[in-house]
Amino acid sequence: MTDLVTDPAASRRGRSDRRHGAVEARSTGSTLGPEFSTGSGPWLFTEDGTAWFDGTSGSGAATLGHQHPDVTAAAVAQLNRLTHTGCKVGSDARTRMVQRIGALSPYQEPAVLPTTTGAEAVESALKIARAATGHQAVVTFRYGYHGKTAGALALTWRPEFKTYSAPQPDHVVTAELPDPRTGDPADGTARFAVGLSTALDAADQRGGTAAVVLEPVQVTEGVLPVPGVILDEIARQAHARGALLVLDEIYTGLGRAGRLFTAELMTETPDLTLLGKTLGNGFPVAAVVGERAVLDALPPSVQTSTFSGHPLSCAAAVAVLDIVERQDVAGRARALGERLHTDLTELATRHPWMHAVRAVGALAAFDCVRDGRSDPALAKAVTGAALRGRLLLFGGGPEGATVKMVPPALLDGADYRWLTERIGSAVAQAEATDGSGRI
Repeated sequence: MTDLVTDPAASRRGRSDRRHGAVEARSTGSTLGPEFSTGSGPWLFTEDGTAWFDGTSGSGAATLGHQHPDVTAAAVAQLNRLTHTGCKVGSDARTRMVQRIGALSPYQEPAVLPTTTGAEAVESALKIARAATGHQAVVTFRYGYHGKTAGALALTWRPEFKTYSAPQPDHVVTAELPDPRTGDPADGTARFAVGLSTALDAADQRGGTAAVVLEPVQVTEGVLPVPGVILDEIARQAHARGALLVLDEIYTGLGRAGRLFTAELMTETPDLTLLGKTLGNGFPVAAVVGERAVLDALPPSVQTSTFSGHPLSCAAAVAVLDIVERQDVAGRARALGERLHTDLTELATRHPWMHAVRAVGALAAFDCVRDGRSDPALAKAVTGAALRGRLLLFGGGPEGATVKMVPPALLDGADYRWLTERIGSAVAQAEATDGSGRI
């Protein structure tokens, strides 16, 4: 029989000791590389000073690089003034961010709905679309990624908060986009238009189409860009059905993809644009932006969150927006993408299994294909070899055979050379394996 602990102090010590063994829940997935203590530009440093190149840019958020001095200074100054107000009490930092986003946006009379996360911005946009159109269904696209939140309102008592919220699964219709990895046949756009019309028909039969939602570059599933002609076709068909076009630019907006807004490529302006990641350069802040008449269709108090419009994040965002404009981050990302595409394409001539090289601004990827089949093991060998060389890269893609590069947009020449040399080395090492990652 186990002895009972009768000494209260001993019991407390036992609980304390057990708590010291706590670990992070496995649902967040494994972390990449060691624990880091500091950062600067594209580099992360362990406590002993070892440098690692962050080819993920902190999940795409650190477009300006880690610890950009202007963003850090703005956050520190705000920290010394006012940290938090709650969503129902305003701040000058919040007003400045809203005004700066509106001034840069493609909208004539812009309104901005601040949120804390990108997923919250997506949920907010769907509420706005349902309020503005009176419809329920949503059309989205294969390989899309828009976040991982759902269901909290099902547990909330007050019914008026739920009026415009998440539809049932049968109110979501998935359409297909042309796959840039396979190349478009001559009739690709026309065939896509027919498929989209069919999807909209299905949505119209499920409560009417409130919104068509897509990423102009499907980054999470492998940097899959959507051509401007396809974006315009989506806008035309969505508007013909009385639906809103929602562009999820959480990953691509504000320069990352080589432009401030994807609307620059389109003849029709999207009704709502979602921003995040770059907006805070590491601080948790996102936003929905569009014409005031559209956003104000959603009644007051239906979309609130304790930390939305958080003064600290808003101050950082204002500094980010200043840098994005002053240093032409979009232009620099565009030039970086062109250089990456050239260099990766040249590398692929020596390693033909590097398939469908693509780059859009400071976003690049290729697929690992051997003997005509996607090879996830080879992709893992590439990212594993990169990791051993202190280069952090993500894999993934629809078949698990994609290698992605998401460096900061503000790279100097030496850092760029380091990145491409390590990628070349990782590719060569992967080719020397048996496909399982073993050399």
